[in-house]
Amino acid sequence: MRCLCVATCGRRKIWDVDPNAPRFVEARSAYIGPLSKLTIKYAQKFHPNDYVILSAKYGFLLPHEKIENYDAYCNRNPLIKISELKRQIHEKRTYSGLLLSEYDKVIVLGGRCYCNWVKKVFGEDKVECPITGLAIGKMMKKISDAIKSGVPLVSCP
Repeated sequence: MRCLCVATCGRRKIWDVDPNAPRFVEARSAYIGPLSKLTIKYAQKFHPNDYVILSAKYGFLLPHEKIENYDAYCNRNPLIKISELKRQIHEKRTYSGLLLSEYDKVIVLGGRCYCNWVKKVFGEDKVECPITGLAIGKMMKKISDAIKSGVPLVSCP
């Protein structure tokens, strides 16, 4: 079974703390909010070649893709449309070389809005959202515990 992990973007970005940051920064380094950083860390640990970051502006981002600062949120003024996300899964390949659409299971590390987006794109039956519905502190604890224990939130044989 091939699993894709979807880390999620966040409001806080590198430009919020470093006015001298370059205009374009790799996605994996741009998001500096605590939850975003944890979801990316989790993805790097358990799915190093099979993850993307879901952005409310850019859609599915490979970790090395460069982005610039923006102000958009999944549940408020998103700049990406579901139709664009559906197009991206047939065009983007992870480091494993697979198209996003070729994965058997998609694990979303984010809230309800992100989980719903991914379900609309990949289909309900392919998507698991192990932290959706939890308060942010509980989301972070669950992810941190998984990283520390080395046991993923969702098994992907």
